[in-house]
Amino acid sequence: MKILLSKQKSLIFKNLCLFIFIILINQSCTSSIEVAANLGKRYILPKDTKKTFPIPIYKIGNKYEVKGKFYFPKKDMLYSKTGIASWYGPKFHGKLTANGEIYNQNELTAAHKTLPLPSAVKVTNLKNNKSLNLRINDRGPFVNDRIIDLSSKAADLLGLKKQGTGLVKVTILQEQTKALEKLAKKGLFPELRDLPKPDTPTINKPQKSIVKIEGINKAYIQKNKKIDYDLKNLKSNYKIFIKLGSFSTLKSANLMKEKLNYIKNIKIYNVMINNKNIFQVKSGPYVIVNKVDRVLSLLTSKGMQGAKIIIE
Repeated sequence: MKILLSKQKSLIFKNLCLFIFIILINQSCTSSIEVAANLGKRYILPKDTKKTFPIPIYKIGNKYEVKGKFYFPKKDMLYSKTGIASWYGPKFHGKLTANGEIYNQNELTAAHKTLPLPSAVKVTNLKNNKSLNLRINDRGPFVNDRIIDLSSKAADLLGLKKQGTGLVKVTILQEQTKALEKLAKKGLFPELRDLPKPDTPTINKPQKSIVKIEGINKAYIQKNKKIDYDLKNLKSNYKIFIKLGSFSTLKSANLMKEKLNYIKNIKIYNVMINNKNIFQVKSGPYVIVNKVDRVLSLLTSKGMQGAKIIIE
């Protein structure tokens, strides 16, 4: 009987030890899994969350080619142009720009085909007269004859994001551009809002100011007045055309006009350039910016790479 009890105690003890051992193993496994999970959260990042590390530089760049068309980057402190703007956003957000920065669709930036990177420009939406100062830090747009690609935020604030494109005036901001160049060459790439403000000296304003202007009459002012842009063109102050080609003979101009009979409102204009009689083939005038943009897209898809939007 004593031997039987002893064997039972021994069996119970062994089972108890085995049970404790299993518990310890399970705790150890659980702990290992938790540690591995924590390590995974800290160090194993999905591909789409990997960061792109910028190495930005000041860049003007050499001549380059896109879709068979050449572009010539240069520093132009007198740049001022009117044309069509578009915008780009989520597809490029977080990717490198042409000068090595990271594109942020929520910053006030833009892309330009030739101005130095970075540069500063003033962009005015000629439909609503809203203006923004933007920092150029990328190349583009390379669609049709558009002159600037706005960030998503800039397009929102200027009121042309919903339409996709709009008629704008782009003017270089000389002082801000010089400041951006100077800082970029030191490895600094601030947004325009973060540029140091220049010290403005105190100016003693005279009590009376009499200015006499000679040699300017009313006829001169009337002839050289600024264009009052209006998208619906109710005042007929400007016209938007697509210039299709220029020819030295009327016969050649008529041949092009017949070739492009699928485009409406094509006319031939006889102009004098450098004392030469030139026949220009133009389509228009257009009132809606989106329409002229679509027509130009159709022409370029059919091989008319020389077609160009002009504003008169």
